[in-house]
Amino acid sequence: MTDIVRAKAEELKYAILNSEEYKNFDGYRIKLNENPELKAKVNAFRAGNVHLQMQKANYGNADVQGFANEHNELLSNTLVRDFLNAELILCKMIRKVDSIILSDIELELDFL
Repeated sequence: MTDIVRAKAEELKYAILNSEEYKNFDGYRIKLNENPELKAKVNAFRAGNVHLQMQKANYGNADVQGFANEHNELLSNTLVRDFLNAELILCKMIRKVDSIILSDIELELDFL
């Protein structure tokens, strides 16, 4: 990696770390870390959610609704909802950054 690319990547990293999206997420992350039992439940929910999304060809709306109902009590916790929402907003921002970076780079991945 050239020095200029590395420097710009570092600059982008610090721009993200100083963004409102990250600061908001980090604040909720810190609060959640103060309650290890709740954090464990949230992480189990997150893992299950990712697994469900990875299997999207094999699940339907009933599966999604069942998963949400299964975790209804957890999702009614304000801290949990705020953390998950802040995480989603941060992830969307990172996906947009990724899309901008890759928009004009021709990798020719049609073989996948």
